Amino acid sequence: MWNIAELLYRLTVKWGYLGALVVSILGNFIPFIPIPYLAVIFLLASNVPELDPLLLGIVSGVGGGIGKLVTYYISRGASTLMKPEQLKRLWALRELIGNYGAVAVFILAATPSPDDVIIILLGMLGYDVKKFLLSCTAGKIVISVLTAYSGRFFSEFMKYYLGLEQGIISTVLSIILLIVLIVLVLKIDWIKLLENVEKMGWKEYLRKTFSLKIGNE
Repeated sequence: MWNIAELLYRLTVKWGYLGALVVSILGNFIPFIPIPYLAVIFLLASNVPELDPLLLGIVSGVGGGIGKLVTYYISRGASTLMKPEQLKRLWALRELIGNYGAVAVFILAATPSPDDVIIILLGMLGYDVKKFLLSCTAGKIVISVLTAYSGRFFSEFMKYYLGLEQGIISTVLSIILLIVLIVLVLKIDWIKLLENVEKMGWKEYLRKTFSLKIGNE
């Protein structure tokens, strides 16, 4: 992981902010294949004092958002292959999610957690692209700025942290989780669920659902 980061660092150190933008796009371009772009941002902030950590983080975050946009559109295009009944359920799910999708993207993008799972699902749902891009980019800016400042001030700690950012285990688990979520999304009758929520509200619906399950046990 660090050998790749060192190679990318050598290639981008001459380009400065432009290099950070390109590496961040590449680092978020392919789903489930970790490219340690944050390690590059860390190294740039640590070893190139001419670069401002705040601006470096913002540029990197913008690149990360652009990269994830590719994943979003690929999954959105894949939804055209689904059956009409499945699409109706997805549309109902999209209504249920509302603004919570943007919140989830922001939280996952702002942490080292794998975010491809939720991005692919939102793409399949046809979630509002502006909300997605804004929340994803904002999250990427947060983690990139923190990484840049950490590289400048807390070098040894962040080297250890980034070394555990992603690996084969987290990648495999993300793929498994994605498969499980897609299966659940296509199996649940979201239209019926949406109708029940609109009639009773989330609080009453959840109360009745859990009370029925407890009663059956």
